[in-house]
Amino acid sequence: MYILNNRLQELGSLILLVLFAYSALLSALNVRAADLRWSWWVLSTILFIAYAMMVPAFVFSANTGAPALPSVMSTRDFFSALLAPVLYLTYRAGMKPDELENTIAVALGAIAISYIIHWARMDLAAAYRSTDPFIQLMITYDEWRGYRLKAPGLALIFGAFAGPILAYRAKTAALRVYWVLVIGASIWGLVLIQSRAFTAAAVAGFALYHLWFARRSRLPLFYLGGPVLGVLMGLFAYQFFSTLHEHDVARYATVKEATEFLAEHPLLGFGKDNETLREKEIMHPRFYSSDVGIVGAAFRVGIPATIFLVFMVLYALKRAIVVNWLIVRERGYSSAVLFFFILQATGDVINIVLSAVQYLKIVGILMLAMTIGLTAVYRHFYGSPRTPLNAEVITK
Repeated sequence: MYILNNRLQELGSLILLVLFAYSALLSALNVRAADLRWSWWVLSTILFIAYAMMVPAFVFSANTGAPALPSVMSTRDFFSALLAPVLYLTYRAGMKPDELENTIAVALGAIAISYIIHWARMDLAAAYRSTDPFIQLMITYDEWRGYRLKAPGLALIFGAFAGPILAYRAKTAALRVYWVLVIGASIWGLVLIQSRAFTAAAVAGFALYHLWFARRSRLPLFYLGGPVLGVLMGLFAYQFFSTLHEHDVARYATVKEATEFLAEHPLLGFGKDNETLREKEIMHPRFYSSDVGIVGAAFRVGIPATIFLVFMVLYALKRAIVVNWLIVRERGYSSAVLFFFILQATGDVINIVLSAVQYLKIVGILMLAMTIGLTAVYRHFYGSPRTPLNAEVITK
């Protein structure tokens, strides 16, 4: 029942596993180039997923005495990391970079439209009071925003900011109409969820992209403004945690208990809980590590893994910026998908104190995997002799 109630995510994971196996086999049999690096893309991804799923599960089991298997299943979000080798190996087997990017873009747009469809068809108040926890968890409620259907926030940001670019570039009237619908659905969705901090971070990322990262020639502005932004981020983090007890008692209690636990277990943290035993049942009823950002991430996976997590966000952001410059140089305009990641990740870095924990979840992992895979595709494509399928691919 646990798997069936979350069947769409499970179906997506299954399709991704099939694509991974198929693209790995196809590229191994057909691509004869020495720079394929097949073992790195396939084996390192498998090892990473095995570590990310097994270690937090067994750490949680050691800390609580609970079985480890349910925690292994609850960390299956890390299957999303397979998207990176799927994109790269599919490209090396013959698919064009534009086809891969357009597939990602259209899928994100469809998610934004589907959100509005489900918002319109559902009785949110009834769903919030449902006895089915999987339905109830889709709805949030507070006094000033009322009932809200949990939104695919990143898809809405993509539609609102990258949608106009794709509508302008659309080559057919039908595609242009599609992107206009995506833009409308995305803006409507952002209005419905009224998430001011999330939207503000995206707007800040959009502004900083054009100020600092849109062209290589603007990089000196980053060197000038980056240290100032770093100081402001430090001041924000200090202000947030020093006054947390005054305006959010529940979150303050979570931070206090999480840091006390980390002081004794800094390397591996508490581990990943599961549906049979939640972390709040052990800590306190309102404890929820996802609400306390980078502290919650460290609580789950330990301080070294959290440092690695922040490094990967910065690394993926740097790759996206540099490769986007390459794309602009080669074809005269930027990648809409990489543009979206740059503005979103820039906003997340600014708000890293609160946003770090999202990169332990399916959406954040997909974003990192998508960026690493897509940047690898474009770096190879624009660094290789270009033919319709690239010269090193052997297909008939």
